Amino acid sequence: MNTFRFWTLLGCFLCFIMSEVFAQQNLSTTNKKAINAYQDGLQALQERKIDEAFQQFEEAIERDNLFAEAYYQLGRLYEQNRQFGNAILNYEKSYNSNPEASVANNTLQFLGNLYMRKGEYQKAKAYLELLLPKIPPANNLTIQRIKRSIANAEFALKAVNQPLDIKPIALPNTINAFDTQYFPTLTADRETLIFTAQNYSNRDENLYVSKWIDQQWQQAHSLSELINTSQNEGTASIAADGRTLVFTACGGRNSLGSCDLFVSYREGNDWTKPANMGQAVNSGEWDSQPSLSADGRTLYFVSDRRGSIGKRDIWVSKQDSTGQWQKAQNVGNTINTSEDDLSPFIHANGQTLFFSSEGHAGMGGLDLFMSQKQGVSWTAPQNLGYPINTQDDQVALFITADGQKGYYSLEQDTGERYKKSKLVEITLPSSLQAKIQATTYLKGIVTDAKTQQKLSAELELVALNPSQTVGKFISDTQTGQYISVLNTSGEYALFVNKQGYFFKSLHFDFSQTHALDKVLNISLEPIQKDAKEILNNIFFATNQWDLQPQSATELDKLVVLLKSNPMLSVEISGHTDDVGKDADNLILSQKRAKEVMNYLINKGIPSNKIKAEGYGETKPFVPNTSDENRKLNRRIEVKFL
Repeated sequence: MNTFRFWTLLGCFLCFIMSEVFAQQNLSTTNKKAINAYQDGLQALQERKIDEAFQQFEEAIERDNLFAEAYYQLGRLYEQNRQFGNAILNYEKSYNSNPEASVANNTLQFLGNLYMRKGEYQKAKAYLELLLPKIPPANNLTIQRIKRSIANAEFALKAVNQPLDIKPIALPNTINAFDTQYFPTLTADRETLIFTAQNYSNRDENLYVSKWIDQQWQQAHSLSELINTSQNEGTASIAADGRTLVFTACGGRNSLGSCDLFVSYREGNDWTKPANMGQAVNSGEWDSQPSLSADGRTLYFVSDRRGSIGKRDIWVSKQDSTGQWQKAQNVGNTINTSEDDLSPFIHANGQTLFFSSEGHAGMGGLDLFMSQKQGVSWTAPQNLGYPINTQDDQVALFITADGQKGYYSLEQDTGERYKKSKLVEITLPSSLQAKIQATTYLKGIVTDAKTQQKLSAELELVALNPSQTVGKFISDTQTGQYISVLNTSGEYALFVNKQGYFFKSLHFDFSQTHALDKVLNISLEPIQKDAKEILNNIFFATNQWDLQPQSATELDKLVVLLKSNPMLSVEISGHTDDVGKDADNLILSQKRAKEVMNYLINKGIPSNKIKAEGYGETKPFVPNTSDENRKLNRRIEVKFL
């Protein structure tokens, strides 16, 4: 979390000041009154009398205006108070007054860091290049960090001269209603937004939700009384269908470490009591910043546990076939560095990982990067560029399923003690969109075709070439709602199953078009006499009756249905469009129906339970007025007898 990072750095900063208090030797002045004032300033620092320390260091400078160490200490005090302009002014006076002073190296380092923070990269690079040859060869770690900072400055200078065309637009005050809000996550249909927010008056992080209704975001409110407590809850991720939530809780719960990951499930409009995700995911250390895959079965998150490559690393855990989370694994050193690597976001396509890092070449501090999964490996991370990345820290980017929009928190340095941030939306430039495999979604409600009752049904998404299940999910028990994400390429089948109902099959072909109705309500026919259903995933070559291999998935489901209902008898009927001779169409439809019947018999269905009929073009499903309609009329139907 941004606030966590800020206070950690501030705490280290204060400790650094106190460690320096009595470390000064070989001062750059011989003026006794200046030295006395300086030593009184150090004593005031030790006693945490900050105002008095200011006065004493200023008096030391009045006594000797070339007193490098006194300027340096003033610079440190101004930096502590976030008065960065005054800090730079005093650091530069310190170095210019005596480049060989005992504090010269520290001064150069702080000047380089502060100019990086201001985005003045040329000045930052100049000071860091002055510092580099002064570091003893034995201090290899320091040398490497300085070189990395110089590389960052050089990268930033190029990036600023090649800016991306983005225009962050703040989300409305119905969402940006708090002192600070961050870590947004959305459902695949972009109609539910969950984010972390807090007001500095009580320092309590909580999760909030807003709904997209009537083309606008509604007033955000607490996600759930079962999830938010008086302790800190935040940095959440939600599955594509909005029904599985993983979030971070720190203190006050049954935790293994300082912060743990918890999971909750939505049933209708309510959330279940959160459960700790257990030792396979959580450790005795700090675990936070989750990102769920679209199907909710793969979890990326951040931890500083043993086995980390750097300070905080990105880890991953997957569910097995029984739904159990497997022991988390480090994603490896292509992604993770010796520095902080944070806020992973796995895109809905399951292949593109966005994350924040200060260990890869960037603009300074934490930058946003992307990497593509290739088998079990990841491609070299790419910086997302300027001005998505700036001299400030950037974390927690969310990219929509279609790869067109991005959401993140934009920090505002108001000069106050705490930084504030707002949630913003951007349209990704085409150069970035081209690097993201776009996905789309199907959503709708499953109902009983006769009573319109909402149904909880099993849905299975299958890629057809080759046949492979790419997702399994269940519609909501109370509302019947479902959402499924799929990539916009290739052919897919969607099967909907529920005990006592004939399964529904749907077919989507993205080979020739990317268009798809995103709302698809599904009515299931109860298994009863005269009920019939179209088999949408039975395939034949033009004017042929041999079944193509991708037909097996659907036919095997029909076999299972008939075997589980042995009293059923069915008619397999073949139908064609009106192209060609009537007699030829009739024969073709008969042969296709018989081919399906033979497949079922070969799979063990008794022949006396099946009959095959061909109707040619005599029973069109829709009028033969277009190529699309004719395609619908070329079909195989099943009817219960």
